[in-house]
Formats: sequence, structure tokens, C-alpha cells
Amino acid sequence: MVNILIGYYILSAVYVMFSVRRGLRDFRYTLLLVACVPIFGLLLSLVQDAAARTKPNENDNRFTELMDVSEDQERIFQHVNVDKEVNLLPLEEALVVNDNVTRRRLLLDMLKEDMDERMIPLLERAVNNEDTETSHYAVTAIMEIKRKLLLTIQKWSVKYEDQKKNPQVLLEYAGAIKNYLSSGYMDKRTQMTYRLTYVSLLRELLQTEAASVMLYRELIENEKALERYDEALLSCEQFRKQYPMSEESYLAALDLYFTLKMKEPFYTTLNELKASKIRVSNRGLTIIRCWSVKGA
Repeated sequence: MVNILIGYYILSAVYVMFSVRRGLRDFRYTLLLVACVPIFGLLLSLVQDAAARTKPNENDNRFTELMDVSEDQERIFQHVNVDKEVNLLPLEEALVVNDNVTRRRLLLDMLKEDMDERMIPLLERAVNNEDTETSHYAVTAIMEIKRKLLLTIQKWSVKYEDQKKNPQVLLEYAGAIKNYLSSGYMDKRTQMTYRLTYVSLLRELLQTEAASVMLYRELIENEKALERYDEALLSCEQFRKQYPMSEESYLAALDLYFTLKMKEPFYTTLNELKASKIRVSNRGLTIIRCWSVKGA
């Protein structure tokens, strides 16, 4: 029995090292499982890894980190407002102040300013503050921001009905919905409703002179969020046809294939990118190097 256990733990150690190298799962979880549940722990880990490889990847953070899409690229509808960006700093300071009275005063001063959806992540931290008054102010601020976002959506929705072919109106309307979706605090059904409208507007925009690489990226990302993978795949094909010399069209396809665990199309596209005459960015070069090694 002792020899069996020794053999088991040696085999388990090899498997844990393999998991760490391949990034199959959190190695701490695997280590805990195989250590605390002899024999069956390793079997359970193998079954879970096999099951994970048969479905779309729900947590593709590893590939997303390699993609390293900057916030500026993601905010394709937003204009930089220096005053609002500067206001984020006092809000952060307000949340780390130990004195409740000072924290409340700083937060109240911030509420008098023109706050927007970019402040919501910080306000969410304040919602969970141990001081109930601070929490109340934060909830009030979030609800006010969301009210303003909805009013903006309504304003552009009305203009859209009158000017459906106006690219600027389409951009503003789509941007308003994107901001609202980014604000969080909505149920799944509401989120899906707005996301479907957003996708529809993106498709319309791509038929105008406002069409761009980043609009295609937005479309594909939101089709993925809606789990409409067939639509996302079609959008990737259209993206490649419209922008055959764009690195982003290849990276969008790689991202989608990775999510869907489509190994053959993934490496086919990767090799096409390597063989193309596209001038690859540092981000693209990192992806090529990383996945060329993994595919070797």
C-alpha cells in the first residue's frame, strides 16, 4: 500500500508540473486535490481537464492578456475629458481615508461634480464600505450616473429614428449604449436587450464610411458575449475580407478560435499571419512567439 501511495504522489507531482507548464488550471487547486484525496484526486483532475477541453473557453484571460488591447482602443466612442479624468484621483483618495467624516465630505464634494460611468468601479468599492453613510452616497451616485446614461440613450434613440443613415448619429447612439453596458448593475435580460441593439448599430455602422477596424473588433466581442458564435465567425470572415492587411483582423480570429477551442483554424490563421507581409506590432509578435512555441 505504501509503495502504491509513493507511486501515486510521484505521478501526481509530474501531473501538477505539467498543469503549471500548460496552464491547464490553477495549480494550487490541483495540488490540494491530489494531496488531500489520494488516488481519486488525480482521477478527478484528469476528468475535469478533459471536460474543460470539450467546451468553449469561458475564461480566456491568458489569451486576452497576450492580446493586451489598450483602454484607449476599447473606448472608440469616447472623447477624453481631462477634468473628469482628474476627478478620479480625489475619489480614490476619499476611499482610503480612515476618518469617516472626512471620507463622507470628500465623497459629497465629488457628487457635486459631473460624474460619469468611468467612476462606477471606484463607487462600487465605496458601496461595500463599512460606513453606511458612505455606502449610501455611493449607491446614490451610481443610480444618478445610470439615470443620466439612460437619458443619453433615449436622446440618441429619438434622433436615430429621424436620421437612421447619419453615421454620426449612429456613432453617438452606439457609444451611449456601450457606456451603459459598461456601467454594470443590470440584470442579464436587460443587458442582452441593450447588447442586441448595440450589435445591430455596429452592423449598420460597418455599412457606412464610419466603418473601421475597431468597430469590427467591437462587433465580434459582443457577438461572443451574446454567445452567438456562428455570427461571430461570419463577422471574422468579413473582417478579414474588408481589412486583409490589418493585423487586428487576424488577432480577432485567433481570439475567437481560442475561445471556441478550434485548434486547427487557430494554427492555420497563426501561420497565415506569420507568412503575411503585414508589419506586426509588438503585441502581435508576442502572440506569434508564444503560440508558435506551444504549437511546436
